Amino acid sequence: MKRRVQFTEQVVRFRDYMPAADREKFLRLVARIAAEPEGADSHLAYTSDSVTRAAWEDRVMVHYVVTSFFVVVIEADIYDASRGFNEV
Repeated sequence: MKRRVQFTEQVVRFRDYMPAADREKFLRLVARIAAEPEGADSHLAYTSDSVTRAAWEDRVMVHYVVTSFFVVVIEADIYDASRGFNEV
């Protein structure tokens, strides 16, 4: 079942700030997560938390929480030191 996606205000602001190519990667990743939020290409983000999951695609990373009907994206980031974004 494909779940609806909700974003925190911080994620929405960052999404609007992202360069267009990264925004496309981000939206593609979010669509993939909505289709299969607990898929093999995601993992639990923290060892002490059984709810928050993480997934990434081509330097774009998101943390999200899965509920019965929604995927809530709580954090997004870009890892690309050559363009001034975070280093891995």
